Amino acid sequence: MIDFAADVAAIFGQEMAVYGVDTPSGVGPASIRVIPRLDDAEPRFGEMQLVSERAVFLVQVADVAQPGVGDTIVTGGATYTVQGAPVRDARRLWWTVEAVPA
Repeated sequence: MIDFAADVAAIFGQEMAVYGVDTPSGVGPASIRVIPRLDDAEPRFGEMQLVSERAVFLVQVADVAQPGVGDTIVTGGATYTVQGAPVRDARRLWWTVEAVPA
């Protein structure tokens, strides 16, 4: 039998995950592990293309029960503010959190 929760915990224990600090609105900071994807977004509006800096983090549900808009994540000396509603994977083991530099 496959233990998906143990597999996800092992992935977040690997080198692809980094330490960070999550600070939910109105609550004290907590140490977490995140898998960051730091790249530029390139949304299109008709014929116009914009480029904006953004970050997407994978965060274990075991570490953060309910991330919210306005929360901050600090990692690698940079601070990011969560924007938009975080989304859980199909097995409800991790969040996909979109953020922008604070």
